[in-house]
Amino acid sequence: MAEQTLRELRLGIRATDSELVHLLGRRLRLVQEIGKLKHELNLPTIDSATEKAVIHNFVTCASDVGIDKGFAKRIANLIIEDSVKVQNSMRAVRSAEPSATKVAIIGTGGMGTWFARFFKSKGSRVTVSDRDQSRARLLANKIQVKWASNNIEAVRESDMVILAIPTNAVSSVVNEILPALRQNVLLVDISAVKSPVMSILRLAEKRGVQVASIHPLFGPLASGLRRKNVIVVKTGSKRGFKRAKHMLEDASIILTDQQTHDRRTALTLALPHFLNMAFAMTISRRNVVEMRKFAGRTFNLQMLLAEIVASEPETTADVQIMNKEFQGILHELERNIGLLAEIVDGHDRAKLVACYQRILEKLSSDPEFALAGEAFERACQAVSIDPTR
Repeated sequence: MAEQTLRELRLGIRATDSELVHLLGRRLRLVQEIGKLKHELNLPTIDSATEKAVIHNFVTCASDVGIDKGFAKRIANLIIEDSVKVQNSMRAVRSAEPSATKVAIIGTGGMGTWFARFFKSKGSRVTVSDRDQSRARLLANKIQVKWASNNIEAVRESDMVILAIPTNAVSSVVNEILPALRQNVLLVDISAVKSPVMSILRLAEKRGVQVASIHPLFGPLASGLRRKNVIVVKTGSKRGFKRAKHMLEDASIILTDQQTHDRRTALTLALPHFLNMAFAMTISRRNVVEMRKFAGRTFNLQMLLAEIVASEPETTADVQIMNKEFQGILHELERNIGLLAEIVDGHDRAKLVACYQRILEKLSSDPEFALAGEAFERACQAVSIDPTR
């Protein structure tokens, strides 16, 4: 009898699943119709107010029928993300015409590859170039875009040029390509340090080029721009900013000036890069395989960060050497290490605990502090670190 009831219940679930799929299909068709209208009205794909309303409706309806609110919210976010992908793909198809934007990507490292894939997905006609021609050719063949044997060839006739190159190469590359750039082309620099590139970007503006200086706060494995932060640094070109904002429509844009950018990224980028490389330098002199046998979660997460940072030597060097604001931070770090080392060398446990307690009190003012433990556990799970270690 119980087995018969179980079969009937499972059949009921199958029938309900079919109903859910048909309802999702109907919703998809509505999403596509809305996507067409957004395209005709030149409206952005992302509408934060509408997304909030959708999530609120899901949670309210879930509460009415006894479904967990957190579960309902997760389902709503998944449906919204899929809807955004559908509408973006529709735009890409409509853009894949002879008049599609021509984008040149100079530099085929991690972020150059990301931007090449991104613009290809939008229907743009992408050309890649790199000082390592074999790498550019390999990427072009892999994602089915054009490749150019030199930068001049890549940017000629382009509507947009993305400079995905080390900061110390930006000035020389802009000087090289400037004579070949069309009037009103959008030149986008993605350097992590802005003070060394501002003068050449402003020179390009004077020559009739529209300029946007951005700093994506995500890595090359990011999936799209949705919910990603991108810093846009003021250069003086309002048209360049507007075009960049349109290009980054799915992202959260943080507008700032060059000095503020470099001052803050000296702390948020150069400092952690330096600390990770100091850690990596110490570890690299030892047998990593043997050390991992004794490693806990903290070590494994730190190793993960160090290995990621170490994989981009030029970028890592640039964010420390070319950011003049980092010198002061580095000297402060040296003083702090000296103070802690002095206490440790003196075997003064009470003083060290008191010092760490003061640090804890200051850190606890961070709104994210209360979530640190949970975030740490999620990070360990995400990278498959054994939670028992």
